[in-house]
Amino acid sequence: MQSVTINNTRDMRFGEILVAKPTGVEVYNTSGLNDCPADLWNKMDRAQIAKQFGARAVQQNGPHYWMMDAQTVAMGKTETFGGIEARLVAILNPAIVQKTVTGIKPYTVFMPKKTQRMVYAKGKPVFELIDPDGHVYVLQAHAEQFPIESLPSLGEKLKQLPKGWEFRTRTLNEDLVLDLRPDKPIYAVGDEFHQYWTRIPESK
Repeated sequence: MQSVTINNTRDMRFGEILVAKPTGVEVYNTSGLNDCPADLWNKMDRAQIAKQFGARAVQQNGPHYWMMDAQTVAMGKTETFGGIEARLVAILNPAIVQKTVTGIKPYTVFMPKKTQRMVYAKGKPVFELIDPDGHVYVLQAHAEQFPIESLPSLGEKLKQLPKGWEFRTRTLNEDLVLDLRPDKPIYAVGDEFHQYWTRIPESK
C-alpha cells in the first residue's frame, strides 16, 4: 500500500466496489483515477465480476461525493471492474462478509481497517451524527441524490435514525483532521442511503 494525497476533494465524485471474499471484504475506490463514469457504472455486471475475483458477492457503493477537503489514503493494487479502474483502500473484517452481501444494517457501528487522513477545512460546513453516548460521526461522503447544497436539511431525510441519535450541521472554527490508521480503532456507521460517517476520535 502506498500513500496517495488527493486535494480539492470536497464534492468530488467517486464510486466504490466491495468484493466479499471469505478472507474479508476488499474495498476498491475510484478516487484519483476517474470520476466513476455513469455509463460504465450503471451497466456493471456484478455477478461476472464476482466470478472474476472468486468472490461470494460484489456490491457497488455510489456514486458518492467526498465531503472532506483533502485526504491522504493508503492505496494498494489497481483492478478493473467493468472498464472502471479502482484501487484497494480498505479490508473489512470477515465477520461482516455476510452482512455486506445483504447490506450492513443502517446505524450499526463497524470497524474498517484502513489508513486515511481526512482534512475538513476551517470555515467549511460539516454534517454530523451524535449517538446516545455523545460520540460524533462526521459525514465522509454524500450520495448523488443529495446535492451538497441540500445537506443542511439531510437530517429530515434520515427516517431510520435510531432514537437518541441526533443530526447537526456546524461551521468549523479550525481544521478538523481525522488521522485514521489500522493500529488504532476506527468506528463508522452507514445510514439508510449507504452514506458513511466516521467517528471523530475523542481528545485525551
